Amino acid sequence: MLERLVDHLQNQSLGLGYAAVFGLLLAAGFGFPLPEDVPLIAGGVLAWLASPLEKATLAGMFSDHGFQAMVAVGMGGILVGDSIIYLAGRRIGRRVAEVWPFRTLVTPEKLERVERLLRQRGKVVVMVARFLPGLRAPTYFTVGHSRVPYWEFLAFDGLAALVSAPLWVCLGFWFGDDIERAARAGSEFGSYILGAVVLLVVVFVARALLRRRRAAAAKPAGPPSDP
Repeated sequence: MLERLVDHLQNQSLGLGYAAVFGLLLAAGFGFPLPEDVPLIAGGVLAWLASPLEKATLAGMFSDHGFQAMVAVGMGGILVGDSIIYLAGRRIGRRVAEVWPFRTLVTPEKLERVERLLRQRGKVVVMVARFLPGLRAPTYFTVGHSRVPYWEFLAFDGLAALVSAPLWVCLGFWFGDDIERAARAGSEFGSYILGAVVLLVVVFVARALLRRRRAAAAKPAGPPSDP
């Protein structure tokens, strides 16, 4: 998939590459079956192909204007797509079942699950959901429906996007002269990120269970019953 996308865009202007990456990230945010890392890595490859650098180095990469612009475009596509879902939740709410295409992405069952997670874990759910495509749309929709202030949502979502967007674009740029290697590196890093997210969820669940157990142990016993 990554190779086909780069093949279609590599002979075009980098400006068209920016537009394609932005549009694909919007589509991925709405549930289009495309992993978010694919357009971001492709964007990094396109930035490398348009770069005057002969060899990828950290200093050259971070000073390259095409790379900088692609990271900004990636961040913009992510945040705009997520914001649209948040605002739809704020405006539509439980009427989502009547509105296409949200009714295919945000089922009542997912809404109830996300609402329970929000009550238990708070805003950190927004950051975790960024790396879980199946839960991202219903999570952000429910956050909007729950009237979480937009600036709070944007802050937590932006923190998560600051990890994913630069990372994927960096991988594409660094391995830009070998697209197959870039795809393998993206798959490996995706597994690492997913593993880290799962570990984070396990830690949160374990801490919550421990607090609940301590609270139950500290609860004073009731008065003895009369004989």
